[in-house]
Amino acid sequence: MTLSVTATAPGKVNLYFAVGPLREDGYHEVASLYAATDVLERVTISSAQEPGIAQSMSVAEGSPVAEQVAAGAFDPAVVPLDESNLAYRGAAAVLGERGLEPTDVSVQLHIDKAVPVAGGMGGGSADAAAAMKAMNDYLVQAGLATEPLALECLLELAAPLGADVPFALLGGLAVGSGVGDKLTPVELLEGVEPLRFGFVPSTAGLSTPAVFRELDAGRAEGRYPAPDATLRVPQELLDLLTSTEPLQERLPAIAGLLRNDLAAPAVALLPELAETLEQAEAQLGVSASFVSGSGPTVAYISQWA
Repeated sequence: MTLSVTATAPGKVNLYFAVGPLREDGYHEVASLYAATDVLERVTISSAQEPGIAQSMSVAEGSPVAEQVAAGAFDPAVVPLDESNLAYRGAAAVLGERGLEPTDVSVQLHIDKAVPVAGGMGGGSADAAAAMKAMNDYLVQAGLATEPLALECLLELAAPLGADVPFALLGGLAVGSGVGDKLTPVELLEGVEPLRFGFVPSTAGLSTPAVFRELDAGRAEGRYPAPDATLRVPQELLDLLTSTEPLQERLPAIAGLLRNDLAAPAVALLPELAETLEQAEAQLGVSASFVSGSGPTVAYISQWA
């Protein structure tokens, strides 16, 4: 009998993303406000015959990735289904915590992609998080572990995989500090209306390191503002997002507090983003449009569902 376990993890948007100066280790301190979306990456781990972790991938029907494929902006064949894949690394991290090697199991790891690729929405990080959750449960159901690893343990394993992986495990709304991996969840009381996002995937991709390099170069040349002396997410923004007041009454103030230090560098590297932002904001009922993370996906907040 085949054992199969499926887990999901969300893509993200950064409602606030302030970036500090470049550190000696090549990273940047940030103050980030993560929000999970309902666009989910899905990973299934199933028992197989051959030792090791075999990998496969599909594109979720009707998803933003399907739009990218249809537009010729993404070829699924270019995704490396090897040990460099974040989903593989996430699954292997859970095995390692159990004292196991990938060759100690015989499984098929299947990724069903929905989050835009190279779009600034953490799709690869969501793959890693979903794979960690799926492998965590699989080992218990397969009798290779007596109980699942705690969330706190998974978060520690996730941090070395990438700054966005811990949030993909946690979901919801959270403030990120450090390089974005130190998370403080933001509690949403019952009755708080959630933000309604729409997304405009790009037919091009942007490398996150390239966007950060453009930010650093632009700051050195005076093209972009210098980093803040103190990095923090404004309490006013957190208060607005957690208020039980009607969403439409809060949206103008929320829109005025959104920030992304990577937006201008992303537009500099991909100038057509400026037009996409204008077109998105011109739509009826849109309160704000912004570059998601390092781009090039443009997100917008709608007044309506």
